[in-house]
Amino acid sequence: MTIGHVIGSIWATRKDASVEGKRMLLVQPLRADGSPKGRPTAALDTCDAGPGDRVLFVTSAEASLPFVATQPLTAADATIVAVVDRVDTGE
Repeated sequence: MTIGHVIGSIWATRKDASVEGKRMLLVQPLRADGSPKGRPTAALDTCDAGPGDRVLFVTSAEASLPFVATQPLTAADATIVAVVDRVDTGE
């Protein structure tokens, strides 16, 4: 899992049928200190997240697992699986 910050919404008029009706958001991955890490990525949303939210997202094969019950072959490279309320680093 990776922590990230939702920086925008993605609207697509044409998309694969497996992602029809699913929200897509643009997520900036973050380091532990909250600074940006790498390039933003498109992610499907399972948690009703929105711009400004800090989230946890999964990538690779795990990204399609939240949709297995409804559509086993969902085209997803990243999926938001949690909205983060607080991060404690122990400092």
